[in-house]
Amino acid sequence: MTLISKFKKDIGILQAAANKEIYLDVKNPKLYKKVKRYYQNEIDYNDEDPEADYSLVVECLRQDLEAVK
Repeated sequence: MTLISKFKKDIGILQAAANKEIYLDVKNPKLYKKVKRYYQNEIDYNDEDPEADYSLVVECLRQDLEAVK
C-alpha cells in the first residue's frame, strides 16, 4: 500500500509537514504515530533521539510525496 492510498485524506497535512510548514508530531500526534508505523520497515528508529526519528520520517514523507508529483 502506498503512502498516498493509505493516507489520502491527510495528504495536505503530510505535505505541510514535508515542506516544514508544520511539525506533524505537535500538530497531529496520532497521525505522526501512524506515519511512523508506516515507515517502520524502512527506518531504523533510535527511540533515544526523537528529533532524529522525526527528521527521518519527514525526509521519507518528502521523498514519497515528490515521487507522486
